Parts: sequence; structure tokens; C-alpha cells
Amino acid sequence: MPPSSVTKCAARALPGVHRTMNASLHFRPARDADIVTLLPAMQDFYVLEKLRWDEARQQAALAALIDNPRAGRLLVIERDSELAGYAVVGFCFSLEFDGRYALLDELYVLPAFQGLGLGKRLLREAEQLALAEGCRALRLEVSDDNPHARGIYERAGYQAQPRRLMSRWLDADG
Repeated sequence: MPPSSVTKCAARALPGVHRTMNASLHFRPARDADIVTLLPAMQDFYVLEKLRWDEARQQAALAALIDNPRAGRLLVIERDSELAGYAVVGFCFSLEFDGRYALLDELYVLPAFQGLGLGKRLLREAEQLALAEGCRALRLEVSDDNPHARGIYERAGYQAQPRRLMSRWLDADG
């Protein structure tokens, strides 16, 4: 992907934008044109994680995130110009973290690219993005049913917290 497609602001905020990790591996922020390619990957992730899937809602959410970099970023990793994975990083505020922190909402490497260390590299890119955005911490959630991912996060220094994540949909469609 040509670097000219990324604004200077986005390139500053995302270390590694268009940085070649090897001859064919690139990390970059997602663009509207990526939504069509991202949706099937997201659906695979949602099925794997047993999450609710509504393509129209997910498409709208992707567009909203891509169009609002203050809310967070959608990072893609490409190998030989083919989508290999993605990560969703949202920005939050917490007194516990003395200010701004990032939430790694989703990280997924497509099956054809798993086992190559791309998940670890994508995690490092998310951490670099969080630092560049002034975040003091990166928080994530991982399923108890995914010991492989838990191991990756633990080896990267993440620790389980003695709290339970709880959620409630606030809109009628949730």
C-alpha cells in the first residue's frame, strides 16, 4: 500500500505505519475500502469467540471507528498485500490508570497466517500506538477458552486482574 494514502497525522500517531517488517509484511490503519475485506475476518473471529454477529451493525461500527481516530484505531496487518489480521484499539479514560488508557478490543490473525508470530507483532503495534496516543496502559480481555492467546499475553507481561468484566447493552437493539 502506498504511504501517500495515509495522512501525516495518522502516520505520526501510528508507529510502524507502512514499515516493512520483512519484504512483504505491513501494518497500517484501516481505510473505508478495507471494510469489505475485514467483515469476513471479523465474522470468523466472532464465531470463534461466540460473539453476537450482525453484519450491518458491524459494518457501521467499522466505518465509525475508521472515521473517528479519537475513539480508537483499527489496525490491519497485510502479508503480500493480503489481509493477514487486524486489531481494534479503543481509547478510554480511567482514574485507576491516571488518565488515558487503551483497550485492545479485538486482535485476530486469519488461520492461514497463524503460527508465524503475527499476533505478537500486532500486539506490539497496538502497544506502540497506545504509547504514541499518550495512553498509560493497555488493557485487554481474553476468553478463558483460549489458552493459546492467554499464553501470548502473559508472556508479553499482561496479568489477569482480580475483577470480573461486566457489560450491559444500553440500547434496545443490544
